[in-house]
Amino acid sequence: MNKYIKFTFIFLGIWAIASLVNGLLSGIAIAVLDNNSLSYPVGTLALAVVFSFAFSAPMVGLVWFIGIMAQLAEKKGDALLQFILGTSFVCAIAGALLFIYAFRDEFPNARYVTGLCIIVSALMAVLFFRKQIKAIE
Repeated sequence: MNKYIKFTFIFLGIWAIASLVNGLLSGIAIAVLDNNSLSYPVGTLALAVVFSFAFSAPMVGLVWFIGIMAQLAEKKGDALLQFILGTSFVCAIAGALLFIYAFRDEFPNARYVTGLCIIVSALMAVLFFRKQIKAIE
């Protein structure tokens, strides 16, 4: 299989896992820390997962594109993994800061915890696929 197509499928998996984990962790944080969300905890979790999928697509797409460029620059194995981890970390921090400042009035108590969930879920999803990323030649 072409390494770029394989990389695309890996990133679809990364996006799915990161969005699901982030949605669940963020939904729990919002439901627990913001008292106005406690009356509908299942709805809060469901919306958090849906919005996590929707709003993470641009950042995942950016990391995917930069990863393709890294492959064109002949990065392989550990070097490619480290590059993808670094890029994911920077994009996750940008996404977390965007969330923290965009939703500071809607989720005043859970915004920092949710920002941390964004970063943790992004890095965790990349590390989940570390063997597949290292195997790309």
